[in-house]
Formats: sequence, C-alpha cells, structure tokens
Amino acid sequence: MDNDGGTAEDLGHPGTAERTLDYVSLEQMLSDLLERIRSSLQADTAAVLLLDADRGVLVARAARGLEEEVRQGVQVPLARGFAGRVASQARPIVIEDLSRAEVVNPILRQRGIRSMLGVPVQVDGRVIAVMHVGTLQRREFGEEDISAMQRAADRAAAAIDSAQLSEQRAVTEIMQRTLLPYALPEVPGVRFSAKYLPAGSGVKIGGDWYDVLPLDNGRLALVIGDVVGRGVLAAAVMSEIRTALRAYLAEGHELSRVMALLNDLLVSMGRGRSATAAIFDYDLERGELEAVYAGHLPALLLTAGGEARFLEQFQGLPLGIGIGQEYIPQHYPFPVGSSLLLYTDGLVERRGESIEDGLERLRTAAESPAREDDASLADHVYRGLLDESTLEDDVALLAIESLPLQRTMQLTLKADTSELAWLRRTLGRWLAGQGIQEEDLFGMTLAASEAAGNAIEHAYGPHEATFTVLCERDDEEVRVIVRDEGSWRESHPYGRGRGIGIMRALVDSAEVERGERGTTVTLRKQLPGDAR
Repeated sequence: MDNDGGTAEDLGHPGTAERTLDYVSLEQMLSDLLERIRSSLQADTAAVLLLDADRGVLVARAARGLEEEVRQGVQVPLARGFAGRVASQARPIVIEDLSRAEVVNPILRQRGIRSMLGVPVQVDGRVIAVMHVGTLQRREFGEEDISAMQRAADRAAAAIDSAQLSEQRAVTEIMQRTLLPYALPEVPGVRFSAKYLPAGSGVKIGGDWYDVLPLDNGRLALVIGDVVGRGVLAAAVMSEIRTALRAYLAEGHELSRVMALLNDLLVSMGRGRSATAAIFDYDLERGELEAVYAGHLPALLLTAGGEARFLEQFQGLPLGIGIGQEYIPQHYPFPVGSSLLLYTDGLVERRGESIEDGLERLRTAAESPAREDDASLADHVYRGLLDESTLEDDVALLAIESLPLQRTMQLTLKADTSELAWLRRTLGRWLAGQGIQEEDLFGMTLAASEAAGNAIEHAYGPHEATFTVLCERDDEEVRVIVRDEGSWRESHPYGRGRGIGIMRALVDSAEVERGERGTTVTLRKQLPGDAR
C-alpha cells in the first residue's frame, strides 16, 4: 500500500522510547511518547489505552490530539470495537474508513477521524495496552508505518509496564493503609499483633482484611475476612463490608444478626461477589469468646500450656451466596494465658496439597516454642510458615494474646462519657486480678467511674482532651488515681458536693487534690488478708 504520510523512521531507533519514558509521571511518559509518534507518522491523534485485566476493559490513559478520550474516561471492552480487537487478537489492525467499521468510542466519529492504525503493547506475550493513531483524512497505512509503530510499542512496553507496576505499588500501599486498621488498640492484659502480605509482587491489593473494634459495652470485636477475587473491585467490596460491619456493631446487633445483615448487603450489591468472614465478641472480664462464621477457616486457639487446637464451629455459608442466611453463634472459654489466631486461606493453602496439610502446618508452627526476643505471635507464625515463601494468595493474620495484668496499670482515656463503660470493665478485670472480692470490686469500680465522670463533665470545655487513670497495688492496698489537666470553676464544689460523698461511701479513702494543673482523685481500698 502507498503511504500518504511520514515514515516514522525515528520510532524504531534504539533508546527513543526509553528516553521518552524517563519521567516520574506515567501520564507524562505516555504523553511525550504519543507526541513523538503523532509527529513522526503525521497523524492527527494518538492515544494509549491501558488494560484493566480485572474488569476486562481498556482504559484511555493518555492522548494527543483527542484529549477528550482521557478526560471523559473512555473505556473499551475486550474484543469489542477497534482497540478491543487489537488487544484480544494481539496484532496490528488498520481501518481505512472508520465510517464502515465497528467503533465503541463515539469521540472518534464525533471528531471526524477517518483512518486508524492500532498495535498491541506486549510484555512477555501478554497484552498490557493498545496504542493507536488516527487521521482526519482517509489514509492507507502501509507496512512501513505498521512496522515502525509496532517497534515503538515494543520498545516502550517494558518501560510502560515498569511505570505501571510502580504506580500500582504506590496505590496498593495507600489502599492498604486506608482499608486496614491504622493501629491496633492498646488494651491492658491483651497483646495484639497482625500481618498483611499481598501475593506475588505485591502490586495488587486484595480483599483480605482484619479488624479489632472496641465496643460500647466494653468488649472487643475481632474480625477476619476474605473477599473472593483480587484487585480494586475486591478491595472496594471489602471496604464496604468493613464499613457496614462497624455500623452494625455500633448499633448493638447480636453477632448472628450482624453476619446476616452483611450477607444481605453483599447479595444486594449485585456484583456476583462473595466473601468469607468470622466475627468474635471478646468478653475480657469473663474470659470468653462468642463467634459466628460465614464460610471461614477455623480459628486456632493456643492454651496457656502451649497446646494448639482448632475451634469447633457452626459453619454458615459465605457472605453473598443467597438472601436470608442464618448464622449460629458459639461460645468458647478464653482464660488468661490463652492466644487466638485468625487468618485467611493464603496462610495455609498451597497448590497441590490438601487444606488439612496446611492447617496441620499452621498448628505445628504455632506450637513451636522458639520465639525470637520481642517477636510478636503474628511474626512468629509468619516466620514459621512463610518467611522464605513466595505467596500465591494474599495473607491476613491477626493474633490475640490474653496476658495477666500487672500490679500497675495506667490508662489514658478520651474525655468522653462513651469511655466509662470500657473503664469500668477494664478496672474490674484489674481489681479481680489483684484479689479484690466481688462486693468491694463493685464499689471501687463505681467510685472510679464517678471520679472519671466528674473529670469528663467539669474539667474540660467542648474541645477534645484526655484524662488518666493510674492503678497501683502494694502489699496492703490498691489505689486508683484519676487525674485530669482541666480547669474547674473556683466556685464549683467537686462533684457538686455529692460526688465525693458517694466515693467515700464506696471505698476506704477518697482524697481530692485540686491545683493549677488539674484535679487528682485518689481512691484506696485495703486488700483482704488472703490477697496480701
């Protein structure tokens, strides 16, 4: 065929694409490359559409001459339209008369494009993008044009792939920081540790997640889950489930109801997505766990003696399978010294072996007594299973260890009444651990709650603030010291004159010290003889 345009000889020159793609921004890299191609081929427009394999579409990422393709977010399904056929057939395609061809992108016709040449951009035999040029006048693209443009695409492919992977890594890191807990809560007598590990090169986030949520009743919700699939869609579904879960728990629903609501939500989303999940309600005072499962692998319990066993469970169907599913709660003892491991299937599944083999490997790793200094339980298990392995699937791992409370405990709490329930339960656990009898424990806890309530109500204005609660024990007594750093009105008696009387009636001694740096309330209770 005759060539009505330029020959684009410089497009195939070694190093041209590499020099074009030396910039940090992927958009700038592609834009500079397209301008070079458009000029060399004397074309009116040039564009690159990157393949989103998860959704099976090509997305316009950069264009010169028809920038509307990018601004309007043009997307072309694989095997459809001009670019879709180039990608699905992995070969160059020429359209001499666009008016007689199937074109998905309406902008091409709106702007009067008559002829087009498109080539695949491939790395290791897989298509990662489509590059095309177009002209306003009808034109016969010759073999020389096709060869020159394909050489340019081939030379640019590695650089485009590298830049795209770098971009995906950055996006993955941001999404991981956003979707996973920023930090696990600090709870006296409980040690949390967690790992999240993306599969393979780690350039795609998946649907695995974990969470620890303090509840208004002073308990903790422990969550592990895994959305089927990978990529942005799986992460988006995971984010919606996680947000809904927090809302349902905040509304005070029972765990079985929470799981049923999550299932109905996922079905209503209509994306053909499913997920497994397990939710635990941890009652720290009683040392008990309540759990519901939706198709998730069993949690692993480690006893104080170091023996590991998988918890028996009433297994509900995975979320998203069908409307109206029922989830049955089950209860387990979780005394001091016990540990719990929640995990997703990437931790134990291996190609070519049964899931039972993977579970046994996990149990053995958890029981292994050798733990490096200061290594968390999550790190210990990870190193025993995956330290040198290439992950085939994402891994989320959450470890919970119940530890004995020490003689001294200090809490820093928000000046908000929502903290009082958690304070009472935490203080009750500590007092019980120090040998205080139940009737005295109630009085001490109520007195401390009264002191904390006074600090919240009177010490601070509407701005955010904190107060501290220091718990101490010696051989004779226990002391609970509530300290704020606020400014009380001079004319305002402590606790409106009644709070101090209530506290003194409940404990052996209640002292109030007010100064320029705040107010300190010290509550004392003698230890019973058998606790000294």
